[in-house]
Amino acid sequence: MIDEKVTIVGFSDYLLLENGLSQLSIKAYTTDVKLFIAFLNKCNVELENLSAEDIKAYLEEHLNHEASSNARFMCSLRSFCAYLKKEHIIENDPCAQIENPKLIRAIPKVMSEGCVRAFLDAPNLSNHTGLRDKAMLETIYATGLRISELINLKFDNVNFTDGFIIVRGKGDKERLVPLCEEAIYWMETYINTERLKKDPKRTCPYIFLSGKGVAAMSRIAFWYRIKSYAKALGLSEDISPHTFRHAFATHLLNHDADLRSVQMLLGHSSLTTTQIYTHVATQRMHQVYDKSHPRS
Repeated sequence: MIDEKVTIVGFSDYLLLENGLSQLSIKAYTTDVKLFIAFLNKCNVELENLSAEDIKAYLEEHLNHEASSNARFMCSLRSFCAYLKKEHIIENDPCAQIENPKLIRAIPKVMSEGCVRAFLDAPNLSNHTGLRDKAMLETIYATGLRISELINLKFDNVNFTDGFIIVRGKGDKERLVPLCEEAIYWMETYINTERLKKDPKRTCPYIFLSGKGVAAMSRIAFWYRIKSYAKALGLSEDISPHTFRHAFATHLLNHDADLRSVQMLLGHSSLTTTQIYTHVATQRMHQVYDKSHPRS
């Protein structure tokens, strides 16, 4: 019988110390591995006897899951097997014999520039909630930040004078993202007015405060704010904070940005991830075609 508690503690320490993963990623990895350990215990399989057949059996039992779920599990399990090998619990990595599930990457839904403008104009600027939302919307559209990166933005991360922010993204990687004048204006307006009233001594290091108390805005709270504005604007599309990241990338490509620059701004480790936006950035392509083709 595998001792789940002891195993998960050791694996968590490995993910933190050896791989430098965030607490959110560690939680996701360990959740997957807990399910796998439960399966192994049910089948009376010890870790030192772990084989590729055991992993395949687990995957077959979860075939109703989407390919993306299986791919995430394999990512977790590859890290787990690397940990087991490092601790000399196993000699050979059973994951080496298993291919990752083939993923069909979904085309992201992208808001038009007019739709984004409607969102940016939607907040009521006469109170803390509205002005904060305005500053957050302007910032997320100007920078393409992930929602976790936006809500964790601190004063130390922002250079208002030179117009850039330092973002710590996935895998604890840092990147520098330019900040346009419009976003700077609304961030400074929020900081020097409504935020100043809530936290005059800046006891909270995070820029965007929640509606209750002096604490950082939560990702769930901002998600609800986006849904509220979408409903008020009469939009039926499934719009979330991540939709603004998609809009940021696509609109840049529509206005002549090169793919490599967009990759750096988004913080993608692979250009392949960024290439999906070329499927939706069609506006500029049609303009070039209409202007250049002799039969257009």
